[in-house]
Amino acid sequence: MSKWITGSSLFIGVLIVIIFNFLIPGNSSVFTENITAVDWMTEYFGINTTIIQIYLVLIGLGLLLYLNGILGIYKGIGNRENNIKPIALSLNIIAVTLFLSTLAIGSTFAGSAELNMGAYQLAQQAAQVAQSGDPAAIEAYNNSSINSIIAGAASMGVFAVYWGLFAISSYVIYLATIATGYIVLKSGSHYLSPLMNYIVGFGLMGSGIIFLVLNLIWKVNTELGYQIFTVSQIIWALLIIILSINILRSKKV
Repeated sequence: MSKWITGSSLFIGVLIVIIFNFLIPGNSSVFTENITAVDWMTEYFGINTTIIQIYLVLIGLGLLLYLNGILGIYKGIGNRENNIKPIALSLNIIAVTLFLSTLAIGSTFAGSAELNMGAYQLAQQAAQVAQSGDPAAIEAYNNSSINSIIAGAASMGVFAVYWGLFAISSYVIYLATIATGYIVLKSGSHYLSPLMNYIVGFGLMGSGIIFLVLNLIWKVNTELGYQIFTVSQIIWALLIIILSINILRSKKV
């Protein structure tokens, strides 16, 4: 794989992931609001279902481009670091696969949140009509209330699966980041200058270790835990962008 495909895949992939993640309605408030709360997510995902689903698909595309760039790095360094390269490669593939699954569950949650909000609104309207005492209106209210409860329970189930899978994905991506940092540190001179090699290699390894420990303490589905994950995502993106630019500028083919 040429350095142009490798570098471009990393650069474009990471930009897509970061940009569209923050474009998801409400995500820009990550440091001021608890965007992991079920009521918050139900409201924002339910109101903006279509656009969120589109953004999640685009983030998935960005992850695939990123993975293609990572594969290019491993091919570029040849037979060096064969003791760790298969593990690092496997971790990256598993991490991206898990995040793609998480995005799919997120899209499902957006749809269920929309149905949940619709059922709740119908129940509220039926409650107002039922105040007249009309038996048919009361029966309609009872049916609407049952539907609202069912929709809410279904949405909560998807919500729990989403954050459970998100947590596992984040742990694996941290491990993959550590392994990739080690690969860069040991063989990054194939593409990078010694200074950039140390910055990117130690940066990926250090950030992966630190944020893995922090997210083991503060879970990603909590307000502080998701803020920690967001910071790690920004640092990861900056380091991968530095790596991609240096690959594109290198004299290697």
